[in-house]
Amino acid sequence: MNRFIIRLFLLLILPIVFANAQNTTQPEQGGKPVLPYFPSLNPASMDRSVDACVDFYHYSCGGWQKHNPIPPDQTSWDVYGKLYQDNLDFLRGMLEQAATAKAPRDAATQKTGDFFASCMDESVIEKQGLSSLKGDLAAIEDLSAVGEIARLLASLQLAYGGSMLFRPGSMQDLDDSERVVAELDQGGLGCRIVITTPRKMTNRKRFAIAMCSTCRRCSN
Repeated sequence: MNRFIIRLFLLLILPIVFANAQNTTQPEQGGKPVLPYFPSLNPASMDRSVDACVDFYHYSCGGWQKHNPIPPDQTSWDVYGKLYQDNLDFLRGMLEQAATAKAPRDAATQKTGDFFASCMDESVIEKQGLSSLKGDLAAIEDLSAVGEIARLLASLQLAYGGSMLFRPGSMQDLDDSERVVAELDQGGLGCRIVITTPRKMTNRKRFAIAMCSTCRRCSN
């Protein structure tokens, strides 16, 4: 009975698979990077040397496994990992093309390409060394008291964003789930403190109070 159901399924689905594979065309590039196209149902991904009634998985996916071995820099490989890598290559192609000044570029493309080119110009970056960080390093060197850390962190957060020792955010109040309160996380040291501030305060003032309070607690 099971063999009959599997064979009936294959008889119904295979014509659709072949029609889909034959009618699919590669999108025109038009001089722009394009993602590799793979049909959702591809007969080449099958391994017809395997008996579908014995090992239906390898019958369906064996061809894909043979044509897509695990890359040497990966511990595992599947369609999702391949899609992720193809997407990265596609994005890199877009950036490299935007960084080429030969083709006409609009203002947004030029800014994107110039920014990418400046980030990838390793010879210039190596030549500059730490010159771009001298101001920040000097500010750190000038710290003379624990209480000055909060002011320095605030200036670094405004300049660079991201997480400077602490990651700001918001979360539901653990004591009142109808309220959202400021949250500061310090990675690695387990110094997670939730600050509840009056509702009338502005978000900027709430953040300043939370940052200063957390800095003092974690520095003691």
